[in-house]
Amino acid sequence: MKCHFVLASVALVGLASASGSGSQHPLQSKSIWENCGEINGHALECARIDVPMDHFNQTSDKTFSIPLIRMLATNATANGGKTILLNPGGPGGSGISFLFRIGQQLNKVIGEGFHLLSFDPRGVNGSIPQAVCYIDSEQRSQKMTNLPWEVEYEAGEMFVEAENKANACAELMGEHGMYINTPQTASDMNSILKAIGQDELYYWGFSYGTTLGQTYAQMFPDRIGRLIIDGISNNDDWYNGFHDREWLTDTDKVVSGFADECFRAKDHCPLNGLSGVSLKSHFELRKLVWDLLETLEEEPIPVYVNISNYGSVTRRKVATNGIFPALYKPTGWPALAHTLAELIKGNPIPAYAFSDNWFANITRDESGDFVIRNDNWNSGLNSSLHGVKAIREYLLGIPRPSKLISKYSDADRLFNLASWSVPTTHDFHPQYYPNSPPIKTANPILILSTTYDPVCPLISAQKAQKSFEGSSLVEQKSYGHCTVSMPSVCMAKHVQRYLYEGHLPEPGATCEIDAEYFPGPEKKMKVLNQEDAELLTALEDLALVPIV
Repeated sequence: MKCHFVLASVALVGLASASGSGSQHPLQSKSIWENCGEINGHALECARIDVPMDHFNQTSDKTFSIPLIRMLATNATANGGKTILLNPGGPGGSGISFLFRIGQQLNKVIGEGFHLLSFDPRGVNGSIPQAVCYIDSEQRSQKMTNLPWEVEYEAGEMFVEAENKANACAELMGEHGMYINTPQTASDMNSILKAIGQDELYYWGFSYGTTLGQTYAQMFPDRIGRLIIDGISNNDDWYNGFHDREWLTDTDKVVSGFADECFRAKDHCPLNGLSGVSLKSHFELRKLVWDLLETLEEEPIPVYVNISNYGSVTRRKVATNGIFPALYKPTGWPALAHTLAELIKGNPIPAYAFSDNWFANITRDESGDFVIRNDNWNSGLNSSLHGVKAIREYLLGIPRPSKLISKYSDADRLFNLASWSVPTTHDFHPQYYPNSPPIKTANPILILSTTYDPVCPLISAQKAQKSFEGSSLVEQKSYGHCTVSMPSVCMAKHVQRYLYEGHLPEPGATCEIDAEYFPGPEKKMKVLNQEDAELLTALEDLALVPIV
């Protein structure tokens, strides 16, 4: 990718949401763009817009400043000059960074008929103010290292950490912290549309971006032009669930898929060639992986590189920072298999890299903390449980949907949710299947999901499809988080037909993938015309790049 960028410090003041529920105060403004480089021959333009701190009660003149970046297509005039808004997920993912990472590939997938626009949502990255709970990056790094996680023995420490963090978040962000939530960000997208002179929303959101997309579609159904949500979050659990029941439904199935595809790949997967290990079925390879984790639980491995670099390989580190993030992107499965094979052979050095907190490395602020807890109706004083004993007993009594990851994620979420001290200020309640009738949008939405997504399971996509009248769900027969995690020309063509023609696939539509999980040295060639071959190349590149 050839890429140059200079962020323009251009403010578009006085912007508010255009017409629609919760947007009663439109203000006059004009859009001012400044050239800020190019990506692969496509011009980039940048700007900032000021949006009301609170769209729904504009008694204050306080604002958030939101940076925008737009990649210009070469033939958008044929489509009325329309722009597609993009959100990479998180919450807390930077849209500015996202466009640089995958703008070139998305442009090739979507085609030259649409400009691509992304932004840092309020609180995120280049937003002003940025959502922070630590006074500097050094304190942030220190506080995120060696956090307690074992609820049976460390519940007291977890409670203390959650209480102190909640107080720090509230103090550092002040009044702005109360308005970092998804309904406000949905209204910010109307401010962006106003700034670019576009009435209808064209949108593609991934992961948490599907929460944002579903929220917008319910708040402003008459403004939907095209809306694609990919890797679906359960909006009911998101806003109303004290304990998120659904998100880890298929996590362990993806772990099994990793083992199954490894076994099927034979010599192309290094776990099949271990000395002294004879694997007769994919079930035995699955057991090999789980046995390794159990061994690490009982006997962590000390690693000494030199006087300034030493530590350990533990089950928690391998599970949370190694296997779990690899489930998102199956293109990384060969590397994961190599690392696990080396560990089994007695070489812990490759696995020692799993000591780093992978999510902390891709986020630079606490915007995700604010969004998750400000959105949820059971946070803080509204929590049904408070205190060490009550939450500990609750956690020890509920089922754990994922053997891989549940014990490291559930307790942290619940303690932080119950301790949150920033009040909920929105009044959004999702209408969701099966408790509400489906929402009718101006144009139906397109819902995409893999068969086995480690954090946004297919069942959530199926519920979303039943929650929006006339919407269509396409299932990509693959593992991974969001459909772009593996290349599928079939899926890309569904996206293109929907964006350009408004065409929705038939009920029950599925797509196969055009790749192997453990490719050999000689790539299998498919017979494709030139257009599809170029599309597949872009999809292959896209599958290599992290979304967030």
